[in-house]
Amino acid sequence: MLDAMARWVVKKRVLIVMLSLLLLIPAGYGMNHTRINYDILAYLPERLPSVQGQNILNQAFGYGGTGILMLKNKSDVEAEALKERLEQIDGVEAVTWISDLADLAVPREFLPAELIDQFYADDGTLMQIQFQEEAASLKTDRAVREIKAVLGPDAYFAGTPPMLAELRAQLESEMPLYSLAAVLFTLVLLGLTLPSFLLPVLILLSIGVAIVYNLGLSYYLGGSMSYITAAVAGALQLGVTMDFSIFLVHRYAEERRTKDKESAMADAIRHTAQAILTSAATAIAGFLAMTAMALGIGGDLGMTMARGVFISVLMILTLLPSLILIFEPWIERFQHRTFVPDFDALARRIVRHHKPIFGLFLLLFIPAWIGYASVDVVYDIDRLMPKNLPAIQNLEAIRRVFPSTESAFLIMDDTLSASERTHIVKQIETLDGVRRVIGLDTLIDPTVPEAFVPENVKAMFAQDRYNLSMIQLTYGAYDERMTRMIEAAEAIIRPYAGHAYLTGQAVLQNDLVTTVQDDSRRVDLISIVAIFWIILIAFRSLALPIVLVGSIELAILFNLGLDFYLGRSMPFIGTFAIGAIQLGSTINYAILLVTRFKEELARQETKDPKAAMARAVSASGGAILSSALALFAAVIGIWMVTDISLLGDLAFMIARGALISLTVIVFLLPAVLLTLSGFIARTTVGWPKQPS
Repeated sequence: MLDAMARWVVKKRVLIVMLSLLLLIPAGYGMNHTRINYDILAYLPERLPSVQGQNILNQAFGYGGTGILMLKNKSDVEAEALKERLEQIDGVEAVTWISDLADLAVPREFLPAELIDQFYADDGTLMQIQFQEEAASLKTDRAVREIKAVLGPDAYFAGTPPMLAELRAQLESEMPLYSLAAVLFTLVLLGLTLPSFLLPVLILLSIGVAIVYNLGLSYYLGGSMSYITAAVAGALQLGVTMDFSIFLVHRYAEERRTKDKESAMADAIRHTAQAILTSAATAIAGFLAMTAMALGIGGDLGMTMARGVFISVLMILTLLPSLILIFEPWIERFQHRTFVPDFDALARRIVRHHKPIFGLFLLLFIPAWIGYASVDVVYDIDRLMPKNLPAIQNLEAIRRVFPSTESAFLIMDDTLSASERTHIVKQIETLDGVRRVIGLDTLIDPTVPEAFVPENVKAMFAQDRYNLSMIQLTYGAYDERMTRMIEAAEAIIRPYAGHAYLTGQAVLQNDLVTTVQDDSRRVDLISIVAIFWIILIAFRSLALPIVLVGSIELAILFNLGLDFYLGRSMPFIGTFAIGAIQLGSTINYAILLVTRFKEELARQETKDPKAAMARAVSASGGAILSSALALFAAVIGIWMVTDISLLGDLAFMIARGALISLTVIVFLLPAVLLTLSGFIARTTVGWPKQPS
């Protein structure tokens, strides 16, 4: 089958190039029309009561997204005029202020203290802006822009909608720079390691086509992707699949020494296809492990990357050979010497001291695990956003005047009686961290007939068959005291499951923490098991999967725990993404070394395995170095360019992980393989026999 495919590619190379270029038209359209979702909380699973409550809040009460606006040095008349103007903006559902609950003609001294404290402090007054659609929608984005155009000086607009709108604008300005940095760094790397200046261009063109296909497919398959996926998927796909193309190029150069170009390319495709497919399988397995996450962003990134690796393999086995055959005269014209370091001296030292190095390998698991278990993980999305965003700066200004801007919502349906609702509210009011609960039952005396309740007040707190109460909170999100309060409130309403819901930004963020922690363990287990089985089947060995996966896991633990020793924090996305990405994309380095070691043992069965390992390290070291640097070069530009720490930290950890895996595979794994060579030989089918 591979032989027939190779001959077809060689014969139809012009057709393949033409079809590849034509398919860029629908792919480019899809890529430009894919909706980018900037709200991470929107990826929480629907089974969570907080998400179900948020959906009711959005649908029944029109809380698609909520912003807060603080005005300073404004009279009530000026504030009311601005409120009415904001409510006319398309996309704004309502602007809630004290005038919705009390007559402005009534002196403040006669109004309830909870109303005054909620809307006034020092020289500031606070409004809540409710949008018709969710915070990340384009309609809300346009409404945010109009609101900013209306606001004058001494106005501080914050909350999720303006933050996401500003994030969207910043990411749209930065993303072209991500691509430019990835292309430039990769061109420099390939220009140093490949023998022709044209080969890097052809490789980038082939993988670039695959990236456009992959990102364009998102539009046709679902229509949206997260902003994290949109930012890193292209660079990550380039870095992960770059070594596949290097395999093919090197094999073609080897075959070309004794054959014509068509025969050489056919043989190169046939000989490298199996290695490429095995390497791709491990990468795909690592990415697919993320689709098992309850948090949808993992499935979004994982499926996009798994699909991208598959498409890149197709392009590397079809489009890249076609381009090389077509442009071979120009490839030869731009030949130059390569700059790949020699690994001979290093290989000899590693082999000579393999037993102490093996001991070091085992000991390194201790500090690696301590760092991994102790690193501070940041779940606070605000902390992971750029500090220069006006919405972040405005939120800090608002919190200085109104320290308690956090709130949650309690939603109860009409199956609960008034006495049951009152009982629940009274219990929640007693919890540490709850400042007050504001709702129909707390603002209106129960003895007042419903007909006498003002319609605007009723509309705020009762819609359809649901009753809404706002819980004002004392502590900020991600405070341990806030977590305990939420857990206690959820315990209070648990007997009314399906009829009472606790939701709001603080509750959703708390659920994000527990969801990510559960997902991280699940993704790690699935990726390890999947790649273990791939290696077991490929090598027909029990020992090699343990050794190879164990080596990469050491590199992963060091990568995840290094921030602890550096005194830095790690973004929550690293807890589930790095393990799967680093294991799936860098296990190939270990596979390459083992494959070459096995070949050298087969050639020199009567000689010392140490000599075979020395030759294996010398022969494969350059390819492993090139592969690791390719992944590093592709993603490090994001870290250098972006002001979005969530993206920058993720890109930096991926790049750092490639270098750590390189170090473990080149310096430590040879010693492990040599020390355990007897065990490997006994548990591996077809492993070359070693001299006694």
